[in-house]
Formats: sequence, structure tokens, C-alpha cells
Amino acid sequence: MSGEIEEVGEDIKSTTMSSKDAETGEVYVVVGKNDLHVLQWALDHAISPGFRICLVHIFPTIKYIPTPVGNLSRSRLSKEQVQVYINEESNRRKNLLEKYIRLCNDAKVPVDTMLVESNSPAKALLDLIHVVKITSLVIGTRLSRSTRRVRKGQYKGEYVQENAPEFCEVKVVGEVQQPKESFSRRQPEIPRHSDRNFLECICFSRKFY
Repeated sequence: MSGEIEEVGEDIKSTTMSSKDAETGEVYVVVGKNDLHVLQWALDHAISPGFRICLVHIFPTIKYIPTPVGNLSRSRLSKEQVQVYINEESNRRKNLLEKYIRLCNDAKVPVDTMLVESNSPAKALLDLIHVVKITSLVIGTRLSRSTRRVRKGQYKGEYVQENAPEFCEVKVVGEVQQPKESFSRRQPEIPRHSDRNFLECICFSRKFY
């Protein structure tokens, strides 16, 4: 097992993958608390020999910290108190991701993890697609407790799918039903963008084998 930390920066659809994905061999899977079915679908349908899974987990910015007297703004607490809570949350995220990592390990598929801090998950995902040049993304329809509908009648997965750039194929996986549409065999061309700052977050990437 080896690991590394990568800072991305601030301000910042059958079961066959496209030819671009075959070159990169990476499939990004968005996971939250209960998305084992999403990862399982990706492992069953979107992975070929030599491919790698990258787990993307988005978590909210810490603004308030629970204390015996209620939730207090982090500005009212000492740096040491804030750091203790940040460490606790980091450990919770590691424990959460363990079940996804185990599933990949059981399938003998190499796996990375990317943690994204953002209060706007859909926007963060769309920005991340441009920053990392993601060509294949698998996401569930289930909303986390802190995620609201991005648009009336439309959930995060559908919104990302609708607004993703042409070079990225987005698969939306339901909890029990089959995914809504398949990865196509189209050969997307990634446009050349000037370097821009997209994400108001920091991403951490760890590699597991």
C-alpha cells in the first residue's frame, strides 16, 4: 500500500467504455454513506482488465463544531479544539471509505480515493471533471442528508449528467433499477482549456492496491 496527497487548488452508457477511457483506464465513482450498489455496478459493468477505480467522496466545509453547550462557530474555539474535531471527522471518512476499498480489493481492482471539500456537491463534481479531465463518471441518484435538489424535480446525479461536458460520460445508477442510460462508444475529444481555478476545495488522493 502506498499513498500520496495531492492538492488540486482553491477556487477552483451499454456497459462498454469509450476508447478514451480504454486509454486512461480510470473510472471515477462518487460515493457517500450508502453507495455500495453504485460501486458494485461500476465493478460489474465499467471495469476491464487493467482499469482503476477512483472513489470520489464529497464532504461539507466545517463551519460549526458540536460541543456540550451546542454547535459553536469554529471561530469561537481554539485552534487545538478545531483540529481535534477535524481529525475526528477525517477518521470517520476513512472508516466510511474502508467498505468501498474492501469491495475493490475483493474484486482485485486497484483503487484511489479523492476527498473533496465543498458545500455544493454538484458544482464541485462538474468543476472536478474539468480539472482532472474525467472521461467516465459513475454516480448514484440517492441524495445525502445534507444535499438538496439542485433544481426542482432534479437530483444531483441527473444534474451532473445533464451539465457534464461532452468529453465526460456520466452514468446514473439507481438503488434497485438498472442505470438510466449506457456508456456510449463515442470517442470524446477533450477541449484544451487554459489553466483555471475551479474548485473551492482541496482534494486528497490515496492509492490502494
